[in-house]
Amino acid sequence: KGLLINFIHFNWPSLLKLNFLEEFITPIVKATKGSFKRAFYSLPEFEEWKQETPNYKSYKIKYYKGLGTSTSEEAKEYFSDMKRHRIKFRYDDNDDDKAVELAFSKKMIEARKEWLTTGMEERRRRRENGEKEIYLYEFNTHEVTYKDFINKELILFSNMDNERSIPSLVDGFKPGQRKVIYTCFKRNDKREVKVAQLAGSVGELSAYHHGEMSLMSTIINLAQNFVGSNNINLLQPLGQFGTRLQGGKDAASPRYIFTMLSPLTRKLFPSLDDPLLVYLYDDNLRIEPEYYVPIIPMVLVNGAEGIGTGWSTKVPNYDPRAIVENIKRMLRNEEPLDMNPWYKGFRGTVVKVDAMKYVINGEVAILDERNIEITELPIRTWTQVYKETILEPMLHGTEKSPALINDYKEYHTDTTIKFLVQMNENSMEKVMREGIHKEFKLQTSMATSSMVLFDKNGVIRRYESSLDILREFFPVRLDFYV
Repeated sequence: KGLLINFIHFNWPSLLKLNFLEEFITPIVKATKGSFKRAFYSLPEFEEWKQETPNYKSYKIKYYKGLGTSTSEEAKEYFSDMKRHRIKFRYDDNDDDKAVELAFSKKMIEARKEWLTTGMEERRRRRENGEKEIYLYEFNTHEVTYKDFINKELILFSNMDNERSIPSLVDGFKPGQRKVIYTCFKRNDKREVKVAQLAGSVGELSAYHHGEMSLMSTIINLAQNFVGSNNINLLQPLGQFGTRLQGGKDAASPRYIFTMLSPLTRKLFPSLDDPLLVYLYDDNLRIEPEYYVPIIPMVLVNGAEGIGTGWSTKVPNYDPRAIVENIKRMLRNEEPLDMNPWYKGFRGTVVKVDAMKYVINGEVAILDERNIEITELPIRTWTQVYKETILEPMLHGTEKSPALINDYKEYHTDTTIKFLVQMNENSMEKVMREGIHKEFKLQTSMATSSMVLFDKNGVIRRYESSLDILREFFPVRLDFYV
């Protein structure tokens, strides 16, 4: 809906003033008890009903994900009550234009971040004070302004997108990952379990209302241990979980691979903490905690990437040993030492250029005046992709540049890289003149300017450095020991 409104507003803004746009709404939750049925068109409306209904646990609750969840009978119900389900959009004044621009304009990036953060904090304040949440579709709502749609409906979707895409500083998990770990702790499997089977169990034990395919992908990502993935994989990869050849895309089907908790996981997330955690509830089911409190900041150990709405995050991996050493220093009231990104098994170099920028170098050796050997690629430059996008064009030439190399041979394993590259003496001279790392694209940059995380209070924040993250994590974990 928002994208369609933006499309019309961007190309033909005056069209919205004609009030021709309508929407057809369907429930996202239904509560049923005997012959009684109640449909809800937003989660805040459902939460409000739960607070007003002491015996809500005796109702059957069903979540609707897309139109496919509704039966043919329900579809007939919706269309037999057009007045309830058909909502008109109304253009009031210039504030409607401003609201659409705030939500979508490239010029409003900073204002959009502030809008989302303010909305998140206001929603939390209302919850804590027991105030009624704001939602768009009241029972007697038959038309909405564009401004109200943006500020009451779209903001909810945008912030939920951020909650799913951006991890917590405290445990380094996004909600889907936290649900997987919670389920593994609860199952406490002593034997390996099929990934597809575990995904089903997560849906059952932690009230996961989204697609199982994304859940299986989450489980696989938690178990990966090739260079450029996790420094400490919390699940064991018992089968083909992907390699650095294709960056994990070569993982086998979730039906054929198995996993279970890694031995280290319960050491990092002590079971003694479990009674101290603040657990969430979904209807009458206790599910995963708001966040776990690992003994070291796992968001720095395994890094994080995610794209939300208005915000995106990219946190590099850091050496667990350096993190532990810094925590020991802080316990002695000493200043922590600066840390460079570090990836387990990576044989290249990470060089700091300025406060927020690093250069990642692969590894290459000159064998003689015609041959070189590439034995390491920059982080997250996958072997197959490098071959197809860098070496093949260098071998065959392109419209813009002639062929630079005569031949190359591959001697990789699933964990190591080895390209033997052959070229003539003129090409070798050119490569040496221009710089071998530059010519063979064995150098990439990494920035730490987008380290965005949810803090312990659930407020989204951008962190300037890894030490800022460590300093905020430290007192949270210390309180759990006390």
